Amino acid sequence: MAKIDAALDLCVELGKVLAQTDEYKNMKQAEANLLHNEEAQKLMEELQSLQMQIQRKKLAGLDLTEEDKKVMQETEQRALKNPLIKASFEAHEKFQGIMSLVSTKIREGIRGIDQPPADEDEE
Repeated sequence: MAKIDAALDLCVELGKVLAQTDEYKNMKQAEANLLHNEEAQKLMEELQSLQMQIQRKKLAGLDLTEEDKKVMQETEQRALKNPLIKASFEAHEKFQGIMSLVSTKIREGIRGIDQPPADEDEE
């Protein structure tokens, strides 16, 4: 088996373990709660639509106006006042924190392999 195949198999196993964490389960539950609340859905759709408009402006090389920034901030604040949206946002942040930690640990493993073993005479 090629090394990359072994690495990919480990990734699948890691994904299975991550799917069993409370952080992942809480995130998925928060998403489901959003899907079943019409008010929260409308607020999220409004926010996402505005985010896409802003992204298109940035990709087109256009500067955001103060009005753009103000509308975005107000829309985000209005959305986060909804407890379901706030809970979903917080659950996503927690899970992303875990994913960042996983990425950090993977980089540690890569650096550990790249580093030659310490010479006992140098210690």
